[in-house]
Amino acid sequence: MCSTHRGPLVALVIACCMGQVALAEETRAQPAVAPEAAAGSNEGDGPSMAPVESDDGPSMAPPDEPEQAGWHAKVREAGFTGSLRGAYWSSNRRANDEDHLGVGQLWGKFDRKLMKGPGAFVEGYVGREDLFGDRLHTTRIREGYLDWRFNEWDFRVGKQIIAWGRTDRLNPTDNLTPRDFTLLDPEFDEDRFGSIAARASFNWGRGNSVTGVWIPEFRSHVYGFSNNPAVVWRHTEPDRRRQLGIKYDVSGGDIDYSVSYYDGFDLTPDMAFEGITATGARRIGLDHNRIQVIGSDAATTVGSNRYAVEIAYTRTRDTQGDNPAIKNPHLYAVAGLEHDFTNNLTGIVQYFYRHVYHHRATETITDLNWQVVATNGYLLGSQYDRNLHGLSARVGKKWFNETLEGEFAGSVQLNRHGYFLRAKMTYIWSDEIKLIGGYEFYSGSDVTSFGRQERNKALFAEIRYFF
Repeated sequence: MCSTHRGPLVALVIACCMGQVALAEETRAQPAVAPEAAAGSNEGDGPSMAPVESDDGPSMAPPDEPEQAGWHAKVREAGFTGSLRGAYWSSNRRANDEDHLGVGQLWGKFDRKLMKGPGAFVEGYVGREDLFGDRLHTTRIREGYLDWRFNEWDFRVGKQIIAWGRTDRLNPTDNLTPRDFTLLDPEFDEDRFGSIAARASFNWGRGNSVTGVWIPEFRSHVYGFSNNPAVVWRHTEPDRRRQLGIKYDVSGGDIDYSVSYYDGFDLTPDMAFEGITATGARRIGLDHNRIQVIGSDAATTVGSNRYAVEIAYTRTRDTQGDNPAIKNPHLYAVAGLEHDFTNNLTGIVQYFYRHVYHHRATETITDLNWQVVATNGYLLGSQYDRNLHGLSARVGKKWFNETLEGEFAGSVQLNRHGYFLRAKMTYIWSDEIKLIGGYEFYSGSDVTSFGRQERNKALFAEIRYFF
């Protein structure tokens, strides 16, 4: 769970220094303004309905003191923001028996652009999954990078999240940076965290760009694998960490689309049976094998409807499908429709499909230990069936000037009847306080990924204070 790297910490130090330089530059560049003029300035806020004091004749009131900015404003002006979060979860996301958890987190962000030159961005958090226990203290730098623009070129170097794809939450082309599936967080994308990478984009014309990515550091998805009397896990990340990606993207026209290619390591590990321990537990190896992914996506809006499609073919090392410890080549496609019903009501429905080439049913594996391990590996990698069909849907509604938002989402595997449901409500109490609550429900047979997560059913409630 812990992820503290020298590169992002160096970026944080550099970012802080740059923030101080930017403040100094802005101070030198700011023209001198009389205190009275500064206090009375309201540019951009429109006309004021407050009465104006006349300057005709002397005033008996004491002279006004220049208004002092609060510490919130000063911190934000320097580029620092963050939030303090407290939450209750009835269960964790590790498919075990831990329940009734008090969660505390402190999130911080630095985002600063110099007047001329690069910008710096750092975001991370510290927290504890069980405030009333002594386990799972978490520290993570999610991102820490420098970026700058030079004519048509955009550059970014450091720890960064690179997310590809245009469909809703199910993205076949999104293979570059990982997620922490055990993080107790009610927001969908906050489980992402970055890898050290260098990215360069060349932009031209109207919304045309080519982006190249080099990732010398590999970081995998985080799952709730833990040793127990029946299983001992061995997780190995690749020694050779070269990963490359390239994408051609067109945005801003009638149809937005992209074509991409990725050559790197699989974020989801393969499983291999490695023997029996002295205590009788199965030893299972988790390895990340190299893959090549070619993909494409497209989206367009017609009236109140938005249509999106995304597809990717993944080539693996097991090109003939005869090694149960390595995923087979596969095709993954998603097609969706989003409709705006007006009155802050929207709905999305998507069909997803996976096809596994050279599929081998686990029943054909004669060794019982290998059969058990292969079954778990196939479910984790969505390769248990030759063809997997499913639907996902999400409905969102906002009320009271968009301060209250409700969301209901779900997903179902049609040929195995496993399903997932999630309801969430968000209320913006003020600029500083947000309340979030909801429930996650999993159900299905033991040969569905949703069935394997039934113990992750959870009621959650969180309060966030922003500063």
